[in-house]
Amino acid sequence: MERKLPAAAAAVLAGIFLATAPCAHAESVSAMTPASVVSALQAQGYTAALGQDEAGDPLVTATIGGWRSQVVFYDCNEVTHAACQSLQFSSSFRPDRPFDAQKAVAFVNANRFGAVSVASDKSVTVSWDVITGQGIDSSVFALVVKSYRMALDSIGTEAFPAGHPQLASAAR
Repeated sequence: MERKLPAAAAAVLAGIFLATAPCAHAESVSAMTPASVVSALQAQGYTAALGQDEAGDPLVTATIGGWRSQVVFYDCNEVTHAACQSLQFSSSFRPDRPFDAQKAVAFVNANRFGAVSVASDKSVTVSWDVITGQGIDSSVFALVVKSYRMALDSIGTEAFPAGHPQLASAAR
């Protein structure tokens, strides 16, 4: 004789199985896996290429919304240059309009995760730090890149008449 569970009991058991089943995770992006950074940038429609810096750590050169940028890897193993824990997006340019310390402070106040510096030669560097550890969800990484791009666009309106982000150049 076959015994059947009442419909309510079957639904409860199904819910338990679904709640405890392994979830399919979205791809993660991590400084530990430099290729994941390149892939995530390319998936967002940006150009990105993986190389290495003078110390041998990974380095991504990218164009993000018309801004030539670098993604610098930090907290890497000093010997193997692997197992990096964080990233820094960075773009440098010489503005067409004066960009002074007051504008830099206003930028920092408006952009929680960003930093800006003005060098003695009047060049401006915008940077954006991200701790990834073993990985952050690709949708979170996409928000980071979007925020960085919006910050660059914002500073571009201050630095360039009629907005000329293509005038930017990558610098560390």
